[in-house]
Amino acid sequence: LLFCLSSIAVGFFKYSETNSRVTEYRHQVREQWEHRPSKHPHRMAHYGYLVFRMSHPLSIFDNGLDDYLGNVIFLEAHKQNSANLSEAGSSGILVRFGAFSSAFILQCIVPLIILFLGFGLIAGERENATLKILSTQGASGKDILWGKIIGLWQFSLLFLIPVLPAVFIAASLSGMSDGFDILLRILVIFLVYLSYYFFICTLTILVSAVSRNSSLALVTLIGSWLLLVVFLPKGIQFAAQNLNPVPSRIAFETALEKDILKAGDSHNPNDPHFAKIKDSLLAKYQVKTTSELPFNYSGFVMKEGEKISSQIYIKHQQTLEKTFERQQNFSEWSAFLDPMMAVKNLSMTASGSDYHSYTQFQKQAEEFRFKMAQKLNDLQIEKISNVKPENGGPPAKIDGKNWKEFSDFNYVFIPFDESLKQQLISVAALIFWMAVCVASIEIAGRNLKLI
Repeated sequence: LLFCLSSIAVGFFKYSETNSRVTEYRHQVREQWEHRPSKHPHRMAHYGYLVFRMSHPLSIFDNGLDDYLGNVIFLEAHKQNSANLSEAGSSGILVRFGAFSSAFILQCIVPLIILFLGFGLIAGERENATLKILSTQGASGKDILWGKIIGLWQFSLLFLIPVLPAVFIAASLSGMSDGFDILLRILVIFLVYLSYYFFICTLTILVSAVSRNSSLALVTLIGSWLLLVVFLPKGIQFAAQNLNPVPSRIAFETALEKDILKAGDSHNPNDPHFAKIKDSLLAKYQVKTTSELPFNYSGFVMKEGEKISSQIYIKHQQTLEKTFERQQNFSEWSAFLDPMMAVKNLSMTASGSDYHSYTQFQKQAEEFRFKMAQKLNDLQIEKISNVKPENGGPPAKIDGKNWKEFSDFNYVFIPFDESLKQQLISVAALIFWMAVCVASIEIAGRNLKLI
């Protein structure tokens, strides 16, 4: 409990500090954008804009994938950059062992404590010959098993119940999310860990019931803990990555660039695609050169090029996301083999630190980037002359007050019900394991050996 509460305190101060820095940097980026001098709109499009991702307040409890995913994206015309500056990128190799968080303690350490407390609850009674006495006093095998499991389960909740109110207070003090949303998420977290501890308690008592002595029960339970908590999660992750390999960043960007060049290069005046557009515009307005068009031709070309590059990027990004989704689905289905995976996935989802929440940040950033680029292209079309300035003449530019008309980027947390829909397999797996526990108790109760 001391470690859990300490991790919440550390997480709260870290979250508050990060939030303060992000707010400061956002204001700085915005101020620099609004106070840029008069420029050509296309220069401003390449000057770019920085957007920041703020973690959900419940990442104080379970930071999930947040440490491994980028937090800042540089937005510019004709190019979709990936998120950078992750916590893991600036950390040492120890980050592979996981972060010190309440979720880590509740998922990995508390089950170890439970099995150490419960390994002798049946085997020890049998060794002391008190199990036979319970039977002669009218307790059936099922009664004994259910009593031991419920008693151990209730005791295990002492590790969980004090932690969640502290998480609620810390998350509410952050002021980054609605109190009802936080309360709903914490309720789901409570139910998930409640089910998880019931499974661990059932496993502990059943192993104790079928073991010849307490020592054998303890060794078996430690081996089960290693398998369920350490080896299987890492093995599943390794298998998911190898069964659904992801292309390297260089390979991804190379394939993307090739498709963009095939579709049309807006910076190349001799590109076949844009040459057709040019001919059609000249014919429509019945002029001989682009300088005679009633709007800025370069801005029109840039706007068309932005549409093409964005569509191609979205297509490639969707292909990449499908690969990650297959990895995620493999992890979710593996929860029917290891309930720890279901708990881990649902805990991250409820804490807003799962992969789906991160992809929403990418989508929101891309929508903002596309609108910004197209608005700058519209300014070029409307306000920049088609006639190129003479050598030594004033450069083509628009007034700097136009930059203040652009809205700022505001990242919106994904609604919890939408996130939860992505984890229906994990929910089903958890229900499956609860049914397995009940069935196992009923069967083992009939065959409980008293001596």
